[in-house]
Amino acid sequence: MSAFLQPAFRSTLRVNWFERQRDFFVRQFFADFFNLMLSFQELYRSYCICRTTRRDGSSCCLLVSSEQHEQCSIWDQLAVLVGTEMEKGPLWLLKDLGQQIWPDGGPTQKIEDSLIEWLVSSIFHEAVKLKEDVHILNSYSSAAFWSGSPTRHFGHLPQIMDRKGLIQRVAVDVMRQMEQLALLFGQASNMLRTLLPTLSGNILLVRFLVEREDIVEELWSESLCSVFQDMFDQASQGFCAAGRSYMSGQWHTRALIMYRRALELDCGCAEAAAKVDELQLLIQQTGGCLGAA
Repeated sequence: MSAFLQPAFRSTLRVNWFERQRDFFVRQFFADFFNLMLSFQELYRSYCICRTTRRDGSSCCLLVSSEQHEQCSIWDQLAVLVGTEMEKGPLWLLKDLGQQIWPDGGPTQKIEDSLIEWLVSSIFHEAVKLKEDVHILNSYSSAAFWSGSPTRHFGHLPQIMDRKGLIQRVAVDVMRQMEQLALLFGQASNMLRTLLPTLSGNILLVRFLVEREDIVEELWSESLCSVFQDMFDQASQGFCAAGRSYMSGQWHTRALIMYRRALELDCGCAEAAAKVDELQLLIQQTGGCLGAA
């Protein structure tokens, strides 16, 4: 009986351990998504370089030999993002992490959690298909493949197969898939932003938002103060939360910066005023050496 229960017991231990570390993994999910979003923006820029649509929208210059370098660059970037089963790329790892954080819990699962997991999985599967189609273009869209003559045993090949037409269809699919990826990334970004008020208790995430404030503003087109206002009702409380976290880790200089920002937003914040005085005195006494990083 004990041998039968042992695997289930180990599984329970893993689940309990993951739940205790949940704040860390949620913070990691946001960090990985931010990095992936920036990588996709680079990929999309490469795509735009070699994209040109005819008036009828039927083709794109991924088929033009002069754009071969950009075309190969797109495949290289996709290969890094997706990876393989033996060496998973960051997008694959993000999908797996999302499924751990927001597993399919049936009817009791919150719809916003299901949407995040679904959107990231959709991004992954769309990227896999895009990678395959770009590989087809790289391999089979050469002039030799278009104009080469079939062997005598396949003399009727031009009548039964439109090679050029098939490749053009793949090129059009690539355009659609790239635009679909852009849409899905945008929707996933919006969903993560929408989740933030429910995650105000995750201090690791609050600190991450502070430390990546530039990316917050770039991806969500709003200031960190606006984000904290939504999360805490008062933006100053977001900076106080970050300040408390830095103080607990002995990062006194960083904590002082956070509390000063809180005071700038709310001069009546008693916590921020008291902590600014306390931290300034502490840093003065230690010569700025303690927690200065």
